[in-house]
Amino acid sequence: MQFLFPAFLSAIAVISIPIIIHLFYFRRFKRVYFTNVRFLKEVKEETSNRQKLRNLLVLLMRCLAIIAMVLAFAQPFIPLSSGVKKGERAVSVFVDNSFSMNALSKEAPLLELAKQRARDIVSAYGVEDRFQVLTNDFEGRDQRLISKEDALSRIEEIRSSPASRDLSKVLIRQQQGLNTGKQENKTAFVVSDFQTNIADMAKFRDTLIEVNLVPMRAVQERNVSIDSAWFESPVQILNQPANLLVKLSNRSDEEASDIRLSLRHDGQTKPVGAVSIGARGTRLDTVSFTILHAGWHEARLSVTDYPVQFDDDYYFAFYVAERINVLSVNGLSQNKFLDNAFLGAKYFKLDNADARALDYSKFADYQLIVLNELSNVSSGLANELNTFCQNGGNVLVFPSQSADLKFVQCFPAKFCCRQSRRI
Repeated sequence: MQFLFPAFLSAIAVISIPIIIHLFYFRRFKRVYFTNVRFLKEVKEETSNRQKLRNLLVLLMRCLAIIAMVLAFAQPFIPLSSGVKKGERAVSVFVDNSFSMNALSKEAPLLELAKQRARDIVSAYGVEDRFQVLTNDFEGRDQRLISKEDALSRIEEIRSSPASRDLSKVLIRQQQGLNTGKQENKTAFVVSDFQTNIADMAKFRDTLIEVNLVPMRAVQERNVSIDSAWFESPVQILNQPANLLVKLSNRSDEEASDIRLSLRHDGQTKPVGAVSIGARGTRLDTVSFTILHAGWHEARLSVTDYPVQFDDDYYFAFYVAERINVLSVNGLSQNKFLDNAFLGAKYFKLDNADARALDYSKFADYQLIVLNELSNVSSGLANELNTFCQNGGNVLVFPSQSADLKFVQCFPAKFCCRQSRRI
């Protein structure tokens, strides 16, 4: 057994204080002579023996309490091995520079503290040792052993990165870097906040490398992020309001209140409002805005959240066509109800075609294909419709009343089937 602070063992001398108290400061009884009564003498001897035993137990407890306090301050430990590894050593230090390390501790961001821990580790070794400094970026220059001075310089260059690696892959990378040298003593350090989604170190097996984990802990773990966003309508129309549904997630154990949500679109930032989300809960909000021009649009949703801010922005893009081209493939005859439905919508342009005379090469010019009262779908047409859907198109099916609906089962999920009814 060894002690981390052996100097505290000198405080064991304090054990003499209860011994002195026991020997010199107990009450002295004055002897009084009186008539010789045998029974009183027996009572006195019995009471004195009990008192001595009680005092000895109290003395023992005091001594044990002092010894326990001294050992606690000295911090004893059992070393892993009795032998000390000598010779040049190869040391690999991984500094987690993912966005989660931007969280704050009591002193500074976790990334700055991690860099300081890495500097302390490198400084604890000799100038003859070789080092590898690794980050989530997995840069090629980090896959070799460098000198102590170069390692300290490399640590200063570490910056936050969007990359994130599983710790099992990090340890394999460290193993590969350590094996590039001829040193027999190999040690790996992992400085990270050990997020649950990357902590899979159980997959790594190598008993020849000593692995040391250096955890970093943030003061606050409150975090609100934008989980996902989608449009209420699959087709966005020019000069019409578009409703965007936004799902917010609270990943902490405390309620998040006054979380402000905003949308930046077409160079303008529109504040949506403030929302509150319960602990470990989600909240669905609606953002409405007007689309003023056709083509591709880029937008960004943002929330104000502190201290974890790397997931506060949600970027998305969408396309708005100047006109929606619709092809109606008719089985029996042209459907006047479809013609009237699209006649009032100037944003849609409807073309009719006979199912027996189709030009499959023109399917790419349409965004929607309507199968109008087809009693059956040929294998060629089914293959073309599958390809059309895989390229982003949509198909609406109005089968004939005499049609066998089993043919719809071969269609992908983007097909929509409605039973037609004549009036």
